[in-house]
Amino acid sequence: MDFHSSTSSIYLLVFAIFLHFTISSSTFAKYAEAEIHHRSRRSYDVRRRGKDNAAENAVKGATNGRPGVFATDNSTVVVAQIGGTATLPCVVRKFNTGVVSWIRRENHRLLTVGLTTYSADGRFLVEHVRHLQNWGLLIKHVQPSDAGVYECQVSTHPPTSIFVVLKVTEAVAEILGAPDLHLRAGSTLRLVCSLKHSTEPPSYVFWYHEQRMINYDAGVMVLPDRSSSILLLQETDKSHNGNYTCSPSNAVPASINVHVLNATAEEKPAAMQHANTSTSSSTYLFLNFGVVLCLTVL
Repeated sequence: MDFHSSTSSIYLLVFAIFLHFTISSSTFAKYAEAEIHHRSRRSYDVRRRGKDNAAENAVKGATNGRPGVFATDNSTVVVAQIGGTATLPCVVRKFNTGVVSWIRRENHRLLTVGLTTYSADGRFLVEHVRHLQNWGLLIKHVQPSDAGVYECQVSTHPPTSIFVVLKVTEAVAEILGAPDLHLRAGSTLRLVCSLKHSTEPPSYVFWYHEQRMINYDAGVMVLPDRSSSILLLQETDKSHNGNYTCSPSNAVPASINVHVLNATAEEKPAAMQHANTSTSSSTYLFLNFGVVLCLTVL
């Protein structure tokens, strides 16, 4: 009986030890799994923060992420007309030992570094105003192909940039009243030529009458303005009939056809026609009234 009791006690002790080790192993496994998960999560978070920081730096480099580096706003839009001059601004506030470069984003072509032009196209120059810290990109004789995005980059660590968008328009002339204008003989001809989509005033505006320039003819007056030109001709007659063209130096020309009417010869037939129409109408009404009266009597 004592033997069986001792055996049972031993079995219980062994079972208790086994159960203790099982629970301890399970707890340790869970703890180890949690620790591994924590370390893995922490490593992932570090990598994620690294990627986020890299992306943030890339965005900062493209969107003026470093406050105070640029005075020029990111994504500034500059509009220039064909044949004109475009100035892309890039004002740097904090400028120590870095170098300012201009890059054409479309093909990643390096245009300028500092004051040196690397482009084979001589139309690209750096416009540097020292006391303003402006490193503008100057583009002469603008072409439609120049439109696009340009990057002004400062060689800090890491480099930081802003983008400037260039839009190119075509300036056109427009004459009010076109395509045809009628006026009486002896009156004053006044033609107004306006410039549309123009970003800079023209150097000159020439007026043509049937392909002949008339700016300096006797009796002709041209009143220039920044965005328009006015042609004045007094005491018009039949010799002033024909095509007139307004041709600015930097815009597509416009034309108008002028018709000078002789009041004595051309307005009287119209008046006579109007009188005949009135007489015919009166006669028609009188005959209708007579017919109605006769029918009433009958």
